[in-house]
Amino acid sequence: MKRFNRLLVALLASPLLAGAALAAPITNTDVVKLLDAGMPEEVVLQAINNGQARFDTSANALIALKAKGATPNVLKAMLQAGDAKKTGGAAPAAKAASGYNPEEVTVVVDGQPSIMQYRIAQSRSAARALGFGGMATYATLSGSAAQRRLAGTPEFIISVPRNAQAPDYLTLANFAVRNNGTREVMTGGGYMSYTSGINKSRVVPVSSEALADQSGARDGFVLYSVKPSAPLQKGEYALVLYTGEMRTAGFFSQNTNSYFDFGVD
Repeated sequence: MKRFNRLLVALLASPLLAGAALAAPITNTDVVKLLDAGMPEEVVLQAINNGQARFDTSANALIALKAKGATPNVLKAMLQAGDAKKTGGAAPAAKAASGYNPEEVTVVVDGQPSIMQYRIAQSRSAARALGFGGMATYATLSGSAAQRRLAGTPEFIISVPRNAQAPDYLTLANFAVRNNGTREVMTGGGYMSYTSGINKSRVVPVSSEALADQSGARDGFVLYSVKPSAPLQKGEYALVLYTGEMRTAGFFSQNTNSYFDFGVD
């Protein structure tokens, strides 16, 4: 009888324990453990978003976290989680107090925003069709698949320089996966004449519209919502910002374009 009672208590308690686990507190120590274990930034951010924030966000604590390898996005998420705790609500997941960072892209899937960071593609040149098709230049990303995987029809929030038009500042491209474990798109080529720019066969049509609320825009930038014109098919993609070709009001000091890669399964 006692054994039965113990079993009954355990069964009744299990949903409560599961609920507590789902809302378990997360502290600076937990974040350091994840960083020391080499967890990707996306995993650390997910842990921060899922846990009950118990963070020390003092200056010394943030400096210590940065020394442990915490990225700006991780530190920002911890600060925002702390703000949400103080106000009893949810802090904006994608908008920093000083506005959207033009060096980042915010992706929104099913109403959930998260930050994307750019990669710099390598360039390679090769002859096409044994040389009969002329020479071509390719933008190459390492790895056969992007770490970030998206589902559904994503929306991208992008800071576009005020002196640029959104369609000229960005391209959504479908990347080909090569046998050597890389992904690439052709960015120039031809036989009789040489054409630059991502090959039209790899360009994914998008629609872009300036946001009605520009309160999060940095000086010199306009926030745009960019969406694929049709649901994305399975494959590897990157949102390409022409940061190496346009003046961007003091941001993007490198002289190359920025590739925000992701995959669709």
